[in-house]
Amino acid sequence: MMSFLQTGKALYVLAAICLAGIFTRLAAGSFYKRLIKESTNLALTKNKCLRALRQNAEDTYRINQGMSNTRVYLERQMYGMRMMGMSVRGLDNLSGQLTLLCFLAGGAAAFMSYWYRSDNYYIVLYGTVGILSGMLTMLFDYGINLDSRKQQLMTCLQDYMENVMLPRMAREGTGDHVAAVAEEERREPTPVRSLARERRGAGRRGLEQTAASREKIKETIKNADAQNSGENWLQDLNPDQKRVLGELLKEFIS
Repeated sequence: MMSFLQTGKALYVLAAICLAGIFTRLAAGSFYKRLIKESTNLALTKNKCLRALRQNAEDTYRINQGMSNTRVYLERQMYGMRMMGMSVRGLDNLSGQLTLLCFLAGGAAAFMSYWYRSDNYYIVLYGTVGILSGMLTMLFDYGINLDSRKQQLMTCLQDYMENVMLPRMAREGTGDHVAAVAEEERREPTPVRSLARERRGAGRRGLEQTAASREKIKETIKNADAQNSGENWLQDLNPDQKRVLGELLKEFIS
């Protein structure tokens, strides 16, 4: 441990932690910048995260027949955005943790130098480097301002969804409903007209059958009158004539 502290290898560790904190902030800031630039028109975006967000939003709108709170939906979707295998929120938290680690590592190196009775030079050196490296990462954090970029991205996405995408989908849904209703209205009159024609045809056939039955009865009666001029002409009919007359009367009555 003494050789590790006195040879200055601990400085490399502090420098690596500081550079890692700066790199994660720069990467997260660049990621937010690209998303903000692509969020002006999600229909033409080439970003995988934004394309997935747009598709999920459209599916959610169609399934639920609307979207009541776009802000909450977008915040939930932001948690799933990933960069370098990590979520954006996790990358932001990692940068903050690396800042604290700079302070802790510098303080731990200074304490170990004191514990092993090293020169005061090493105690002051490691303590100062730990503080300066932590402040440097904080300086980059304020310069990049990830919170502000996140809010800007949320505002752009919410503006696009509420003022462009959702109204367009509402119009498309209304148009589809009107087209379906019109198609249904066009289909309904056809069976109605066919049924009316069938009923009118059946009525005409019934009238024709009734008229034919009446003519047969009249003809039978006329023949019977010609053959039998008496008052009891029915009694003088043969069995076949009576049978035909009875069938004609049944058809006429029914």
